[in-house]
Amino acid sequence: MTATALDPETLPAGQRARRRRIVEAAIALLQHGEYDAIQMRDVAEAAGVALATIYRYFTSKEHLYAAALLEWASDFPPKGKPLRSAGDSDEARIRALMRRAVRAFERHPQMMRAEIVLEHSNDYNARALFQEFGARNVAALISALPSMDPDTAAAIVETANAVMVTRLRSWALGRCSIRDVDRSVQRTLDLIFSTP
Repeated sequence: MTATALDPETLPAGQRARRRRIVEAAIALLQHGEYDAIQMRDVAEAAGVALATIYRYFTSKEHLYAAALLEWASDFPPKGKPLRSAGDSDEARIRALMRRAVRAFERHPQMMRAEIVLEHSNDYNARALFQEFGARNVAALISALPSMDPDTAAAIVETANAVMVTRLRSWALGRCSIRDVDRSVQRTLDLIFSTP
């Protein structure tokens, strides 16, 4: 039987705040250490809660870190901040947004390594949040292509995002540089936008 997580939107304000504190502690620990080395008791201590309290909100470490990844990416793209040098074209906007995504992982490489783990999670709740994370990112990228019909925009994002994620995985595993990731993404966009 699969344990169902509490929907944070249905929690009383105090419990929502406690859950958020736990997620923020998990993010902070991940930004200074590796996913595999972090214990749930470390998160409990950093959040100032009992270990049992974490398990009232999260069914597993993977579930907690899927929530952390979703929270970390919640400001993508940043609200109210124009894409620098994005210009007015769909192409310029998608290039700038994908470059921003690569830079975010460059600043927080542990997030990519956690993403690799979470992608293979057997925890139902972790999988659901990970799918939400992916859907939100795809929607953000599609929003950079408002002049295109939705099917074309979705196909462009699917292709470019697949290249970006694959190359980010290689980078996280030490097989290429972050410049290689950015170069691959931009070359993919060159091919897409050079097609008549």
